Amino acid sequence: MVDSSKWDAIELLVRRARKGDHEAFRTLLDEHRSAIVSTLFACGVRCPETARDLAQEVALRAWTKLEVLKDPRTFPAWIRRIAANATRDHLRRTAVRREDDLEAALELEGGADPSERAERVAEVRLMLAALTEEDDEVVRILVARAEGVSGETLAGSMGITTDALKMRVMRARKRLRARLAELRGGADR
Repeated sequence: MVDSSKWDAIELLVRRARKGDHEAFRTLLDEHRSAIVSTLFACGVRCPETARDLAQEVALRAWTKLEVLKDPRTFPAWIRRIAANATRDHLRRTAVRREDDLEAALELEGGADPSERAERVAEVRLMLAALTEEDDEVVRILVARAEGVSGETLAGSMGITTDALKMRVMRARKRLRARLAELRGGADR
């Protein structure tokens, strides 16, 4: 038999939060934080920083939509559904951004003949598939460097040393090479 006091406590917190009690809402989030985070990871988030950002987005969505929750006792399932939807939205945005990156890369190859262009499309798609959320920061660094931003300026804006910046880029390139080799079926090994 399920302990009804747990559900009563959730219902009470939801009702208090609906009346503007921020502390009650914070308590709800604290009690369901692990469920939110595990849902984010189960739905495809791989980067802990992204999970933290999405957890904040989930909290904001829940706060603004709390009035539409019909049964306060269903809060645990409801917040997980919000987390799953936030992950889906994030992954969709990431896919669109990567597709935009592909289009930009292809524009750089504008004058190539059709067979070279098709080969370049395949190679760029493979590279984009190999990237993870962890690599997004490094991609931004490489793009900034290609645009002429100095390593010192980038490191300063990130609050790290130039050596730390170089190390991040080196590790990301190594991960990317390994993933590309895996995606190519070991051809580069």
